[in-house]
Amino acid sequence: MTDAEVRSFFTAYGAAFVGTEVEIAAFYGAPCMTARQGVVHLNATRADVQAFFAEVLRQYRSQGCTQGEMRSLAATPLGANAVAVTVAWAYKNAANRVLWESTFTYQLYNGPDGWKILLQTMHDAS
Repeated sequence: MTDAEVRSFFTAYGAAFVGTEVEIAAFYGAPCMTARQGVVHLNATRADVQAFFAEVLRQYRSQGCTQGEMRSLAATPLGANAVAVTVAWAYKNAANRVLWESTFTYQLYNGPDGWKILLQTMHDAS
């Protein structure tokens, strides 16, 4: 995956958050794992991935978040079919004010369905 393809993937991924959990889940493999705030979730099926992101969207929207902005992106190839990508996001409201910022590292794998996120790890505050 080239740097331009990685950036395009995460630009589209970020845009999916103004849509639905189904649109977000399309970027993930099933199964996949998410790790955030000290909790690891194994999302075994597509339905599990969608349910996880339905709850994420509910929380984001209840806090006034209407959009995310990619602040930085760094990719590390892991051979021919994998890449680790660290992205810093700023979450904004309708007035374009930053509500909070988070950094995640994603491991993508190029499998039968193309490039999908297999592992998402939030960089929890220390």
